[in-house]
Amino acid sequence: MKIKSKINLITMITIIVVLTAVLAFAGGCRSEDGSAGQESTGQEAAIEETEEAGPEEEAVAEEDIQSSDQEEAESPEAEDSVEEEAEEEVEIPEEITAKIEEAGSCFNDGLYVEAIKEYRDVQRVIEGSELPEDMKEELLASIEGNYQEASNITEIARNHHSNAMTLDYEKRHEEAIAELKAALAIYPKYQAAIDALDSLEALMGLK
Repeated sequence: MKIKSKINLITMITIIVVLTAVLAFAGGCRSEDGSAGQESTGQEAAIEETEEAGPEEEAVAEEDIQSSDQEEAESPEAEDSVEEEAEEEVEIPEEITAKIEEAGSCFNDGLYVEAIKEYRDVQRVIEGSELPEDMKEELLASIEGNYQEASNITEIARNHHSNAMTLDYEKRHEEAIAELKAALAIYPKYQAAIDALDSLEALMGLK
């Protein structure tokens, strides 16, 4: 009986030791799983934060690019202003200015033939100058109106004078005088018409 009791006691102790070892081992595995789970959760959270921060960093980068593009877009304006100031500093040569004034004086005095000659000289000098192309065009445009008007007046007056000479040759003196007066009505200082009219009127005894 004593031997059986000892055997049962040993058996119970052995069972208790085994159970304690099993429980201790199971607790260790759980703690390791927990820490691994926490590490995994932390890594996932870090990844999410990185992904969330990505668009913000991209937005900042886009803002930097836009501001850079804006600065580059503004820089040509600064260059244009510098070029405009440089063009404003270009002075018209005195020769051109003097010729423009002389041509304008002839035009205003009704000397249209002389004005045409002067305006042609001005055109030649402007085109042969070293002025910027836009300034050349501006100067030529400023004299174009008077030049064309002087040319038209002169052409019409010459046609009347030519008709008068034909009529005078045909002994149609009165009609010739009418043509010369028409020429002088549009071009009072047309010297060829003035001289022809004086000759006809003297021939007919009108003077």
